[in-house]
Amino acid sequence: MSKLDKIDLKLLSELEKDSEQTLSKIAKKLKTSQQVISYRLKSLEERGILGGFYTIIDIAKLGYTSYRTMIRLSNITEEKHKEIINFLMKHKNVLWLVECGGRWDLIVNFTAKNIIHYNNIMKEFVNRFPKQMQNYDILTTLEVIYFGRDYFIKEARTEIKSSGFGGKWETISTDKTNLQILNLISENARINSVEIADKLKISPNTVLLRIKEMKKSGLIQGTKPLIHLENIGYSGYKALIKFQNLTEQKEKEIVNHVKSNANIVGAIKLVGLWDFESEFEVENKEQMLKITRNFRDKFKEIIKEFEVIPLFHEYRYNFFPGDLLNG
Repeated sequence: MSKLDKIDLKLLSELEKDSEQTLSKIAKKLKTSQQVISYRLKSLEERGILGGFYTIIDIAKLGYTSYRTMIRLSNITEEKHKEIINFLMKHKNVLWLVECGGRWDLIVNFTAKNIIHYNNIMKEFVNRFPKQMQNYDILTTLEVIYFGRDYFIKEARTEIKSSGFGGKWETISTDKTNLQILNLISENARINSVEIADKLKISPNTVLLRIKEMKKSGLIQGTKPLIHLENIGYSGYKALIKFQNLTEQKEKEIVNHVKSNANIVGAIKLVGLWDFESEFEVENKEQMLKITRNFRDKFKEIIKEFEVIPLFHEYRYNFFPGDLLNG
């Protein structure tokens, strides 16, 4: 964090809360000028700290499920690695892509309408890189809670819930124009209504009204910055947990526990080999050990298995299933 001063940290904190905010609004909150905020924003991008801005879309409302895929690669050259990353970066159904350590090399969240759709996506991927795909495990995302990076300025926690991934959830009907808007804002949350209107040949007011309605319905849940932690001296980790004899009361205790730690940025309920996942970001290994040991000691009676995965580089966040526009 030595690379970031107080203004940088406050700016990142505001972007974490709402990446759509205008520069003038952020400047007013930070008691500085719009020019200063514009300069700082550009500097964060040039230093490789900010990689863009994404919109959190509740894909369950569009009839999709997120399939967490842990991939182990083999026979990897630098050229083949780039080819795989480029393939996944362009894939219409890749929600999240991160390079990791431990037993796995990549974690990819694919969006699919059902298990058959997901299987077809994986077949395409495996057939494209048969010599590189050594092994993979699948986890279905059931519920997600985004806490945000409140450790930037030690403020009260923010929370965004995305329920129903993989479970029974009411879908909502939407038209092609809404889908086109979601596609445009999915990896460019700061695009303005005039730009969207120009691309879609509709009025800016129509764009604003439709986005407002999608927020009200819960389809759009928030906006976040894509931050490359390795460029601010932080490291990201995922803790995967398998429970035994888990009660509803214990589950509430677990969520409250992870919510109480500002360095834990999210929690996910899963279906598959693991039941639960917490994601946290720390300055050093000692901090990582403290968080994991504290969790294991507090819930030792119900923890069956526990695994920590280091996250190296996040390439992509895109909550919009691009194949929705195929038709």
